[in-house]
Amino acid sequence: MPHISHAGAVNIEYSHFPVGERWESGFERRDDRPDFQTSEAVIVVPGSIIVRSRVQGHTAPVVLALSGQHGQTPGAGWELLASVAYRPVYTGRMAAFDTTSGPARSADEPVRVFGQQADPGEPTIDLDPSHTYDVQVWAQGRSDSRERFDDAAPGADTEGASALEAYLIVFTPSGTQEPPPQAARESRRDRLTRAYGRPPLNLR
Repeated sequence: MPHISHAGAVNIEYSHFPVGERWESGFERRDDRPDFQTSEAVIVVPGSIIVRSRVQGHTAPVVLALSGQHGQTPGAGWELLASVAYRPVYTGRMAAFDTTSGPARSADEPVRVFGQQADPGEPTIDLDPSHTYDVQVWAQGRSDSRERFDDAAPGADTEGASALEAYLIVFTPSGTQEPPPQAARESRRDRLTRAYGRPPLNLR
């Protein structure tokens, strides 16, 4: 049985939201800027999986899951959006995030996946950074979400439109890798030299 997170709710802006690892002190920061010129529904960058919604702005429930078995269907109404590969680049702690304003909040209602209720709460899951993962992104409501949004009354409150789409992100171990190394500790002298081109007088 897959291990599932709590059900969160992401505030989607600009038709996308990330699921990923936050940079942590001691690790080299990775470039995580996605290329939105692609037509892919799911984009992978170091440290993040970017999911593209069919709706410009709304709120969507999100659940994360860790499964030991490939190809499990999460239940009725879920459609497979994409399968991608992911390699942890920090400690492997995955979370769902709003597009621009930080971690997802708790969902208003439970979400049913794999025959279980994902209760409202923080949508996080811990991956093993010494493993690589196959990731399946499942969705509900995408087939007509844009049409339902367009049919809504002009000026309708999209914050309450969480039923437009819902997402489930399932991670399955696929192999092993060297755990991401922590960067060498930088001395104050080296840090200031890197920032200003030369060490300060009192450290020369």
